[in-house]
Amino acid sequence: MATTTATTTNCLESTLRLYKPKEKVWFDDGREEKLLEYVKSKLDPESPNRPQDIIKLIDDFGANENFMMNVGERKGACVTDLIAKHKPSTMLEFGSYIGYSTVLFASALKKNGGTMYTSFEREPKFASVAAAMVSLAGLSDIVRFVVGPSSSSLVSEHAAGRLNSIDMVFLDHYKPAYVIDLKILESLNVIHEGTVLIADNVIDPGNPSYLSYVRSSPEEKLKSLNAASIDLSMFPSDSVHQYKKNYALDKTELPGNPNILYESRLVLSQEPTGSPDGLEVSICKSILV
Repeated sequence: MATTTATTTNCLESTLRLYKPKEKVWFDDGREEKLLEYVKSKLDPESPNRPQDIIKLIDDFGANENFMMNVGERKGACVTDLIAKHKPSTMLEFGSYIGYSTVLFASALKKNGGTMYTSFEREPKFASVAAAMVSLAGLSDIVRFVVGPSSSSLVSEHAAGRLNSIDMVFLDHYKPAYVIDLKILESLNVIHEGTVLIADNVIDPGNPSYLSYVRSSPEEKLKSLNAASIDLSMFPSDSVHQYKKNYALDKTELPGNPNILYESRLVLSQEPTGSPDGLEVSICKSILV
C-alpha cells in the first residue's frame, strides 16, 4: 500500500513589518488603484532592482495606508526559497490580485533560469493592476495572465496547447476552488514527478478539504473518487462569500488522478498583519500505474 507523509516546519526567521489591521472591507474598494498610483509615483524607473523595490513599496503601502491582501514577507520568502531550491522552468499561480506574488515569484523564477510564469485571475480589474506591476518590474517577458474563471480557463488553456507540464503551482485564490483546480491539473496530466504545490492560507482562514486531499494516499482517494470535491460547510462563511460580485458560476470539474502520491508538509508562518498562517507544500513523489 502506498503511503503519504505530512510533517510540520516553520518559516518565521525573516523580518516582518506589520501591515495595518484587516478591515471589514479589505479589498475591491478602490485601494488597488490607489496602490498602483502610489507605486508609480515612488518607483525609480532606472533602478536595477525594480521587482524588489515594488515589493517594498507595496509593503510600505500596506503598513502605512491600507491593508493589502497578499502572501507577505515571511511566506513570500519561504516560496522564493523553494523556487531557488527546485529551480522550476514553469510556474503557475492562481490569484494574481495586485501582483505582489506575481512580481516576487516571477522575479525569483527568472533569476533561477525559469522561462514562463502563468497567473490566473478572475477579476479583470485586478489582473490589470497586476499586469501594470509586472510591466513596471520589467518581467513582462516571462509573465502571462489568464483572465477569467480558473477552472474552465485551465481546460481551455490546455486545449489551446498553452498549458502542458507544470513544475510549480502557487494556490492563493478562492479557497473552495483549491481542490477543484488541482484535480483539473491532475486530469490534464500536467502534474509530473517533482511538481511542487504551494497552497496559501491553509490555517487562516483554513482549507480542510485541500489538506485532506493532498495528504491522502492513492487508496484513500480512490475510495472517494466519485465524491464531491468540496463541502462548503467546511469553510468559514467569509471564505465562501468573499466575493461580492455575482460572477457566472463555473461548474467545470474533472475527477483528478488518485494515483498521484504527494509528500506534504505544513510550513508555519504569518500573514502580513502578524496573525498565524501557514503554507502546505506538497511534492509529487510518484504517479502509480
